[in-house]
Amino acid sequence: MRWRAATVAFLLLVAMNGWADGEGASRLQTLTPRVLRIGTYFVNPPFEYLAEGKRVGFEVDLMNGVAGRLRLRPVFIDTKWEVILRQMEDHDYDCIVGGITITRARQEKLAWSDPYMTTTLSLVVNSAKTPQIRSLADLKEATVGVQAATTDYDAALAMRRRGEIKGVEVYPFDRIGNAMTDLIAGRITAVLKVYPVAAWLTRRSPDLRIVAQVSNDPQPLGIGMEKNNPVLLGAVNGALSDMKHDGTYARLAREWGVP
Repeated sequence: MRWRAATVAFLLLVAMNGWADGEGASRLQTLTPRVLRIGTYFVNPPFEYLAEGKRVGFEVDLMNGVAGRLRLRPVFIDTKWEVILRQMEDHDYDCIVGGITITRARQEKLAWSDPYMTTTLSLVVNSAKTPQIRSLADLKEATVGVQAATTDYDAALAMRRRGEIKGVEVYPFDRIGNAMTDLIAGRITAVLKVYPVAAWLTRRSPDLRIVAQVSNDPQPLGIGMEKNNPVLLGAVNGALSDMKHDGTYARLAREWGVP
């Protein structure tokens, strides 16, 4: 896309200008001077994924923009969702992203940026195999796939306890792509996932549809950091605020189809 190429070029230009003037970066405490080590996992479109071997995604562009404004060179480290939070606690990165929901439990262990977006969980079904499912209430004696150790999984269990989804088996997958594969094959009834990921994946399969949103469980997404680095936290929040005020965030959101 012409706009995407222009956006990436702009972000890189900002970053390059910033790296050349290291005065701001010298005031920030990072693991490596003038470098922002970003932990993430590239199996999470549209936030982060691999396209023809290249690391792309909304948060890739977002963090390139943040790093550039902080006069830091962004370095993305590919890891796994199952370990990324613990690795951040162990100081393996300066920050982490990955469409990560800010929760009270996570706030006890890490510092979090201001939410850059608040989204909802979406219910995805295979309309060719289960056209009768049009809402959460239609999920009876069904199997719902979720990604393990996520707020999606916690929300599904909570809805089952409250009786909002009755007689439902909640089945955890290690990768959301595996859940979608089983949904397409008809091995599970539905998948619960945050809207940006759900929308991205359903656009790539004609039989998949989003039929409901879990509106009473908002999902604020943010950037995780160490608790003992308030200067970096403030700088990241300032960069995010600037990107929202000057229109950069809105342009990236439109390009990647996120809120």
